[in-house]
Amino acid sequence: MSHYPTYWTVPLPQSREFSSHKNTHQKAMSTNPHQRTQPNNTEWFLILALLLFLFAQAILSATHTSITLDEPLHITSGYACLLTGDYRLVEEHPPLLKMFQALPLLFLAPQLPDPRTVPGWEEDNLITVAQHVVVPYRPIEPLVMAARVPTMLVGVLLGTLVYRWAVDLLGRRAGMLALTLYAFDPNILAHAGVAATDLGAACALFGASYLFWRWLRLPTRRRMLTAAVGLGLALGVKSTALLLLPVFGLLIFLSIFSLPVFVLTSRPPNRPPRHYLRHAVAALGIALFVLWAIYRFEVRPLPELPFQFPIPAASHLLPLLKLRMHMREGHAAFLMGRNYHHGVWYYFPVAFILKTPPLTLALLLLTVVGLLLRHLSSLGWRDELAILTLPVLYFALSLTSGINIGYRHLLPVLPFIFVWVSRLALYATARLTRSTLLVALSAYATVTLTIFPWYLTYFNFIAGGPQGGYRYLVDSNLDWGQTWKALRRYLDEQGITEFGLSQYTINDPHAYGLDYTPLPPWPDAPPVLPRRFDPAPGVYAISTTTLQGVVVAEPEMFDYFRRRQPEARVGNAMFIYRVEAHPRASWVAQCTNPVIPLPPEAIAEGFGQDDVRRADFDCRQSWLYPPGDGWYVLPYDAPDTLPPAAQHITPARLSFAQTRRGDLPPFRIYEWFGQSSPRPPSPRTVYAAPGDWPPAQAETQGLSLTPPIAVGTTLEFLGVVVEQGTPAAETGLSIQTWWRVIRPPTHPLSLMAHLLGADGQPAAVGDGLGVPVEQWQPGDIIVQHHPLVAPPGDYWLQVGAYTWPDVVRLPIVVERTEVGDRLLVGGIEVRP
Repeated sequence: MSHYPTYWTVPLPQSREFSSHKNTHQKAMSTNPHQRTQPNNTEWFLILALLLFLFAQAILSATHTSITLDEPLHITSGYACLLTGDYRLVEEHPPLLKMFQALPLLFLAPQLPDPRTVPGWEEDNLITVAQHVVVPYRPIEPLVMAARVPTMLVGVLLGTLVYRWAVDLLGRRAGMLALTLYAFDPNILAHAGVAATDLGAACALFGASYLFWRWLRLPTRRRMLTAAVGLGLALGVKSTALLLLPVFGLLIFLSIFSLPVFVLTSRPPNRPPRHYLRHAVAALGIALFVLWAIYRFEVRPLPELPFQFPIPAASHLLPLLKLRMHMREGHAAFLMGRNYHHGVWYYFPVAFILKTPPLTLALLLLTVVGLLLRHLSSLGWRDELAILTLPVLYFALSLTSGINIGYRHLLPVLPFIFVWVSRLALYATARLTRSTLLVALSAYATVTLTIFPWYLTYFNFIAGGPQGGYRYLVDSNLDWGQTWKALRRYLDEQGITEFGLSQYTINDPHAYGLDYTPLPPWPDAPPVLPRRFDPAPGVYAISTTTLQGVVVAEPEMFDYFRRRQPEARVGNAMFIYRVEAHPRASWVAQCTNPVIPLPPEAIAEGFGQDDVRRADFDCRQSWLYPPGDGWYVLPYDAPDTLPPAAQHITPARLSFAQTRRGDLPPFRIYEWFGQSSPRPPSPRTVYAAPGDWPPAQAETQGLSLTPPIAVGTTLEFLGVVVEQGTPAAETGLSIQTWWRVIRPPTHPLSLMAHLLGADGQPAAVGDGLGVPVEQWQPGDIIVQHHPLVAPPGDYWLQVGAYTWPDVVRLPIVVERTEVGDRLLVGGIEVRP
């Protein structure tokens, strides 16, 4: 068959802007496949170079990266299926690709243990079996590399299919653009070098779609057979390949019936509906036979099902059942500062925007806008639907996913995008346009090469690049356990022999020579980091996944480190912190309103000190400055909602925050280390006088004093701060009185603040004390806030202290002589 039927292409009406590209487009859309699919020598060289580059980058990066979290599971599952013919360990993924990855391990020396002889086999526990088959193997590098090479070959195959489909649709120029986008995509490269199922899933879905499209275009028996085999293989690679069935069914339906909404032309001659239906039924039967062959023609009952009778390929239902359970139970995830366990609809859109290269995003946007404005020609409804239906459906279903693990679940969408946007190559006819495209592709490739070998950590400029991506996404988006080799090199270069390591994985760091102190969430580590509010001095290596609270007992366990710049970033995914020793703290001061943040046992455990002074106060009305170094602990919202707290905590450094309610209410911890003593208000003249003197008499006959002034034997008055306006009224004052404790009192006290008129009568009263006297120690500085509301006018401020509840004022003492029982400050104005 030398010609494709001409009815497949139904271009949209052309705008004036498009008319200049008409000849180029028609040439690319030629109905003679041989005229547009045979590359010349230069193009052959470029194609092979791109595919070789892809393979070389994958294999070179694989030599730099350690075994990732999921690899031992996939390797063990595939090895067990190959060796035993028993599929009990298939878990959530069908076995075909995993068996392909495990195939080289059959020739490994020394051989891997027989999975049937290790713990976990009888219980169908893949993790336990992997920990006895793959994880302890030494040296582990040859095993990992042998299992990764098949994935690299799958990556090359997928690149070939991307080029082939783009060429078949649009010509060689489009094929080169699609292949270039594919070969330099950092997300493709990241997963082409690991023994996982994600790139294989992309290849299976894309390859099956391409073969089906070829049959749909020209429904011959041979093409039906290849499409059926492709579908069967895809079903054996990934459970999501089931999406192919409704997509293919829809496209067959639309090919049989002409629907006005698509502005279709007639069906091809000699292709009646029964021809499609007959081929479709045969293809489905062949695909299921291929799938059954993957399971070695297994026929058995499945205990997990309510009915118990033998069914073909029963083990293929296990991944579906386990995936459904996983979806229902959810999975720990992190997105833009938020930890959660069940999926959110916007996870994958955000991941797509942050981890897709800007050039791909730009080409995708240009294609969409160009088609909507009809500046670009349509491929025809069948071709457009064949390319778009599966990725659009796949992406739409991702919005409902309860498993928000990583961008890798979007890999199947990328090959379709590369082919779909490759039509833009047809319009790069002018020299300026071609130059712009070449510069963009060069920048695209350069950015990818600059992050070698850490392709997994790629984030675009929107996220701040690989250095900033951890603020938005972790887990397999960034940190999959691939940095242990690099960590070992860094530690050797720095001469570090003792360090703590936090990583979530079933793998063993000792395989890479890492002798570490386990930190959460290692099984042999405490569930919560000891001294998490003030970690012990030393070196800490913390993966970005656990740093952001994924799969740890307390999501904000490592918040102390999140608020510090790491000393180094190994592979962009493992952060190194060095905690230096500091002077021993002498106090923990807590704001107890609305609740006490930390009980005594939490203070002892979190700070690692059981003898530290605990001082409680109400930060709505008071502030306490104990002498020496220590920590302030505030309810999480206090600095934002309580002006006294916001004002006084400013010099301190936020060192830890828990934003969610768990065993403890939300709170913040601030360090007060090496801070100078708080500076009292600027001195202003005050008058000491008896309580029955009016202000005018006190000003002329009282004793003029400058703080500090002794008040009884308990306090020193340090000064006063007057601020216009209060939250309570427009005509008011916010008064701060500052005091230093000389010795703790023997009775409860209250601190006095009255606005007096000229006649000495109080116009406003704001007495109070937010620091219980039982907490006082010599040297403490207490700042009491007194909100006062009064009519506009001029007033005197009367301050002092009195015992409670008998209301006996403490005397004002100068040189051991009592000179009054209150202090008066003049010049207080309340403005409207």
